[in-house]
Amino acid sequence: MRYLVYLVSAFLAVNLACANVLINEMLPSPASDWNGNGHISGMDDEFIELYNSGNQSVDVSGYVLKDTVFRSTPGEYALPEGSVIGPGEFLVIFVSTSGVFQGNDGDAIELYDRSGSLVDEKRYDTSTEDVSLARIPDGGEWKNSTAPTPGKPNRLTA
Repeated sequence: MRYLVYLVSAFLAVNLACANVLINEMLPSPASDWNGNGHISGMDDEFIELYNSGNQSVDVSGYVLKDTVFRSTPGEYALPEGSVIGPGEFLVIFVSTSGVFQGNDGDAIELYDRSGSLVDEKRYDTSTEDVSLARIPDGGEWKNSTAPTPGKPNRLTA
C-alpha cells in the first residue's frame, strides 16, 4: 500500500510540474538580431520562449514543440536530454535550432509533454516585425510587446 501511495504521489508531482511550463513569448517576424550571431536573418532570429512558473525545476527533455498551421507538414522539435528549466526561469529556442517556423500571416505553436499531452498552445492571426506575443507578467495574459525579451522577464511597452 505504501508503494502505491508513493507511485501516485510521484505521478501527481510530475504532472503538476508539467502544468507549470508555458509558452511565454514568441517572435514570429523578427527584423533584428535576436539570436546575437551578428546577422539579421528573419527566420533564424525567430524564437519561442518557455517559462517555468512553478517553484521546482522541471525536466523538459523530450517535450515537443509543433508548428501546426502554416506548413503543410507540421514542423516538430523534441527538446534534447538535459533540458531543465529552473523555477521562474526561461528556455529560449531559436528556429535555427528547432526548425519550428512561425508563419508571419498566422500560425499555431503547440507544446507537448513527454507523454504526448498538450501542455500549452498559442494561436495568432498576424504578426508585426519585432513585436513579440508575450505573457505579461510572465505566465500571465497574452499581449503584444514592442520590446521582445528572449530569456528575460517580459515587460509592458508603450
